[in-house]
Amino acid sequence: MMTLWRVSVRIFALLATLTLAQAQAPEPREALVIGNADYSFGPLRNPLNDAEAMAKALDQAGFDVTVETDANHASMEKAIQAFGAKLKAKGGVGLFYFSGHGAQISGENYLLPARDQIADFDDIKTRSLTATEIVDAMATAHNDLNIVILDACRNNPIDPNGAHGLSRIDSNASLFVSYATSPGAVALDGSGHNSPYTKYLAQSISVPNLTIEDTFKRTLKGVYVDTHGEQTPWISSTFFGDFVFHPTGAAPETSPPDANPKPQGDEIATLRPPTPSAAPAAIELGGVYRVAGTNPSGSEYHGMVALRQQDDQFNLTWWIGKDVFHGTGHFAGKMLVVNWGDKDPVIYTFGDDGALDGEWADGSAKETLEPVATVAAAEVAPPQGRYKVEGTSGDGSSYTGTVTITEQGNAYQLSWKVGDSNYRGKGTLDGNLLTVEWGSATPVIYALAEDGSLTGLWDAGHGEETLTPDE
Repeated sequence: MMTLWRVSVRIFALLATLTLAQAQAPEPREALVIGNADYSFGPLRNPLNDAEAMAKALDQAGFDVTVETDANHASMEKAIQAFGAKLKAKGGVGLFYFSGHGAQISGENYLLPARDQIADFDDIKTRSLTATEIVDAMATAHNDLNIVILDACRNNPIDPNGAHGLSRIDSNASLFVSYATSPGAVALDGSGHNSPYTKYLAQSISVPNLTIEDTFKRTLKGVYVDTHGEQTPWISSTFFGDFVFHPTGAAPETSPPDANPKPQGDEIATLRPPTPSAAPAAIELGGVYRVAGTNPSGSEYHGMVALRQQDDQFNLTWWIGKDVFHGTGHFAGKMLVVNWGDKDPVIYTFGDDGALDGEWADGSAKETLEPVATVAAAEVAPPQGRYKVEGTSGDGSSYTGTVTITEQGNAYQLSWKVGDSNYRGKGTLDGNLLTVEWGSATPVIYALAEDGSLTGLWDAGHGEETLTPDE
């Protein structure tokens, strides 16, 4: 029989903390937590423990929590309808958490009920709760913020050779979505008392005064280290507001939760996550950056980066000396998470000066992207004609000259005259970023501004140059 229960604080010592958190929480907070483990086709060991851990952490953070365990389809549908009605009546912040089996079919995410007979894809489609239903039930409340947390990316035993993990849910300014692992990947149920994801998420939520981004940043790092890089949580959000899970008014703790593995646990225990600054509702990051960083070995590096933005998706190209690296990134609230090959993802926070302060997920390396020039946010006329040149070489000496830019099909021909020297190059324009190969080991990368000027870097970031239309 289904167990439906209201979570209350069971330990007297936590009453003071709970009262303080609820008193200082500036908005109503409602949470629905579902943990399903009793599957005939593939029982799981941790979802009931996960639901209990999350309910306790959210209760302490001032949420009014409803918990369903081993819920069948009818109970899940009833719970989500009641949850949506409460959000509509109260407003504030809504949070939905699910731990159990999940599956994606044709791009839709299905959260599988417990105890119901699920034998094939048709059963999944007709007897499961969809992510769309959850998001719609929360969105119709028109409340301030909705958080969807899915620890449901385990492999589906019904079709082990089919699609793995879950598909991405498109977020918006009032929706924050977090997965236990990247879309299309498989999360671990865990050999301990909780799944790796829920273990670190519950710990992070319980830390006083952490912003939502720092909460999930700590979770990402903890899971990444604990699973030795096998699992990387994913966040999808363009929410740039301020939300703190466990406000007390005091300064936040600086040390993230401990990780059990050694020596990685020692590394993560010494990390000091930066305090995120406020970011505008629509932030534009596309442009040219200088990069300075520290490798895991401790050695330092410098270079330049071209960052192209399309909505909330990003493409980055690094030139570090003669080496070239490529990465793709996405917004995670007030963070930018960038994956580049098989290496650790880099998590960037936004500095007050426009810089991007990055740290590898395992805490072993850091880098800062310093903005040199931003591209025009809208489409502008392509570069063409004669320009004045002002630049600085890597040795600090300045130079002036002219350059002529000629559009030839999809390419651009550049002819410089600087003093007695002449140079030629061929460039490509991509999202108001002009990359020009000119015979050197690294190209010139320019950001095209709204006024038609181009500012860029060359010599792997050691040189800088500005082109101004010569009218």
